[in-house]
Amino acid sequence: MTYRQIFDEAIGAGPPSAVDVDALVAREGRRRRRRVGTYTASATTGVLALTLGAGILVGPRSAGDPAPASSAASATAVDHAQRLRAAMLAALDREVPELQWVRGAEPVTDRRTWGGPVTGTPQWSVQSFRWVSMTGWFGVGVAARGDVRSYLAVNVGRLRPGQTAGPDGCTPHMLNCRAFAGPNGEQVVAHDVEALARLSAPPSERKAIRYVTVRRTDGTRVTVETHSSTGDHLMTVEEMTGVALDPAIRLD
Repeated sequence: MTYRQIFDEAIGAGPPSAVDVDALVAREGRRRRRRVGTYTASATTGVLALTLGAGILVGPRSAGDPAPASSAASATAVDHAQRLRAAMLAALDREVPELQWVRGAEPVTDRRTWGGPVTGTPQWSVQSFRWVSMTGWFGVGVAARGDVRSYLAVNVGRLRPGQTAGPDGCTPHMLNCRAFAGPNGEQVVAHDVEALARLSAPPSERKAIRYVTVRRTDGTRVTVETHSSTGDHLMTVEEMTGVALDPAIRLD
C-alpha cells in the first residue's frame, strides 16, 4: 500500500488536518521492513551495497563454471538500481540545482534526525518494492532547501494484476489539486495534503505534504512526494512535475 492510499483511507470524509502523518508513515515503514525480510540474501546484499556505496563481494568460482542464477539476478538488480539512482538524481539536480542533503537522516522513522548537517553529496538510496498494489523501484532521502527539511521520494512502478491505484483525477480532500496532460499524453495529478506532524509529544505542528503523480500511456506510474518538517513545501508543483515526467526514470 502506498502512502497516498494510506492517507486516502485515513482521511476518508474527515478533515485532512486530523491526520497523524507520523503514525501513518511509521506504520508503512514497518510493513515494508517486514516485506524486506522475505527477500533473498543476495538481493538484500545488493541493496545494502548500493546504499552504503560499497562493492559486492562474489565468492571464487572456476572459469568454466556458469554463474549462479541468483548472482546474475542480483547483479542485474544492482545495475538497474544504479541506473535509476543516476536518473532520479539527474532530474532532481536539473529541476532544483540548489538542493542539498541531510547527513545521517532517517527518512521514515525519526524526523528528529533531519536537523543534522547538510552536504552536496546525495544521500539517496534506491531499492525495489512489492507493495500490495504495485511493484517497481523506490528512491528516498531527506533533502534540504534553505530552511526547509523534507522527506523526498520518487517511485516508479506498475500496478499488480487486479489492483487499482485510486482516482486519476482530483478528489475533495486534495488541496490545491491540479489535473492536466503531459507533453506525451501522460495524465498528471498534483495536490497537497494538510496534516499535523507530531515530533514526540503534543503540541503538534503543521507540515506540508505534496504529491505529483504521472501515469504514462504504457501504464507506468511515477510519483514524486515531499513531506516537509514545516508548513513550507520543498519543491514547487512545476519542479516535481519536471522530475516525474523525466523519461530516464523508467522500468526496463
